Amino acid sequence: MRSGTSYFDGTVFKKTILRFWPLWGAYLALWLVMLPLEGLVSLRLEANAYPGVTGGYMESFAYTSVPQYRVQMALPLAVVFGVLCAMAAFSHLCNPRSANFFGSLPIRREGLFLTHYLAGLSFLLVPNALIFLLTLAVEAAGGCVVWTGLLFWLAAACGECFFFYSLAVFCAMFTGHILALPAFYGIVNVLAYGVTGLVLVVFQQFYYGFTTFNSGVFGVIGWLTPVLKLRGDAVMGFRELVLVTDPATGATDYQPTGALVFQGLDIVGIYAIVAAILAVCAFFLYRARRLESAGDVVSVKAMRPVFQYGVAFCAGLALGWGTAFVAGGLEGAGLAAAILIWGVIGYFAAQMLLDKSFKVFHKWKGAAAVAGAFLVLSLVVGLDLTGFETRVPDPDNVASVDVTGLDAVRLGDSGDRVQVKVDDPARIELLTALHREAVEQRDWEGNWDNQGYTANTGLELKYTLRDGTTLTRWYRHMWINPDQAGEEGTGAWALEQLYADRELYWRAYRFDQLEEVLAQPGWRLERAELEPCQYSEKYGYSTVIDDEMLYFYAPYARTLLDAVEEDFWAGRIGARTLDNADWFPPAEWRTLAFYAQDGDGRVVWMNITMRDGEATSTLAALEALWEHAVGDRLEETGQNAWAGGEPGMAPAD
Repeated sequence: MRSGTSYFDGTVFKKTILRFWPLWGAYLALWLVMLPLEGLVSLRLEANAYPGVTGGYMESFAYTSVPQYRVQMALPLAVVFGVLCAMAAFSHLCNPRSANFFGSLPIRREGLFLTHYLAGLSFLLVPNALIFLLTLAVEAAGGCVVWTGLLFWLAAACGECFFFYSLAVFCAMFTGHILALPAFYGIVNVLAYGVTGLVLVVFQQFYYGFTTFNSGVFGVIGWLTPVLKLRGDAVMGFRELVLVTDPATGATDYQPTGALVFQGLDIVGIYAIVAAILAVCAFFLYRARRLESAGDVVSVKAMRPVFQYGVAFCAGLALGWGTAFVAGGLEGAGLAAAILIWGVIGYFAAQMLLDKSFKVFHKWKGAAAVAGAFLVLSLVVGLDLTGFETRVPDPDNVASVDVTGLDAVRLGDSGDRVQVKVDDPARIELLTALHREAVEQRDWEGNWDNQGYTANTGLELKYTLRDGTTLTRWYRHMWINPDQAGEEGTGAWALEQLYADRELYWRAYRFDQLEEVLAQPGWRLERAELEPCQYSEKYGYSTVIDDEMLYFYAPYARTLLDAVEEDFWAGRIGARTLDNADWFPPAEWRTLAFYAQDGDGRVVWMNITMRDGEATSTLAALEALWEHAVGDRLEETGQNAWAGGEPGMAPAD
């Protein structure tokens, strides 16, 4: 005798497709406009091109529009229509009458899930296949069929639709409320990124010296945030370029080939595997689901505490930080109190949603637990019970330090903000001395100027310890007392020693990068720019006097660079001391900028400030160039002047 139950029901499948046809019809219509119709427009433009002239419209459509721009459009459509299709296919779980009706059908739970799941998925995959065939026909009509580009689009679009639809179906198993589903779905998509960001800003506020989490944390967060992992150029195809040399002129240029290069399909494949796992998990949740949960915000009893305390935690961090921002920057105890209060409010709000009632305040024990947890966390962080704020590594245990900052003395050039890696023990000792000074300032409350601390520097240190671990600290403002520059062991003394380190600042100014690339084939010192500057009392900062700028090309740029390097090592240019630890004085000065460039258009540049009477070699070189090489070649171009040269020409003595 034939069984009265089945694992798939064609009638339910058909009814679901017919009932929600506007949904998959809208999805199909959007892709019709973006692919086949766009291809027809390109085909028409190609046909109407002037005789003997090809506009390349179909080629651009097949090689650029399909694998690049339309693949990028697949993500937002998959995100939006994925949850809409899940809401349609499993809408019966959100209505008690519908849930009971489907539960009474002679179809196994497995059959009901599979039927609805496949119906919703077909809303997306079938239109994708149809669009693929129509676009293929358009490309064939235009004589420009690029199979790889079309197949790449189909794979990316279907893979992303499969993942986001399965994720939405998985979320649907935890709720019996139709409006809660898109809310849960949206939260899950950005939960990891959002919570990490909230914890980050709170830690930066509470932990003196905290900068950010390490790259490994953000790598994991990236995978847990699929809308960010798949966005932009992460998944796209582009035309391969090859370097072609013109045999007549010797000029080189990149020309496109007939091949496409694809990236991101492996990411889509990983998410497709995750989608299959989510679908299996959703299957088991559906099979164990209670029909009575239709209409509940959270349909799985075990997830109710997770929902309650999750809402409390996120509300505390997000709304507490928002309150601090609106209030003008609450700090310390004020921020901790705001987080605690909003955490308790979030707990009661979640309880109201679960109980569908406002009478929840008698359930105060959970709120007390939330308040206690936030209070303990505030004490641990606020009192630095972990020793985070006061930790300074032993210099003997440090292998290297990536340092950024040291900008107490600003000259308006590339050396203002140092960004170098040091592994010399003497320099590491100086940096740890600066670090200790910064730690001692953690409890200061704006009284540094009364103690003679009139200069400040930004300081970011990333230690790589000998055991392979790292330690990072960031201080927006570390205050310096210039009068202590002669007292060994102080922060001012350490900073002064670093300022006197010519080799360190050789790298800080990027002289090393400039000379390194100039020694490589294909690179040249393209030009040097002399930029007269002045302090603007009106705007409070330096400005370049545009109508007095000069441009020096080869070989004069090399002559100037040699003179600048001579002055640099002699300490006559780019020199800093705490005696002038302030911004620019209200006077005029000049800056020389050097630009190196290769045949691919890559540029390495640096600039350095000089003052009259100090950079003697540079000033002498400028005077010689002006008198013997530039004066008779000076031409006006708008408001700027340029001094030219030719390769191989040496300036006159």
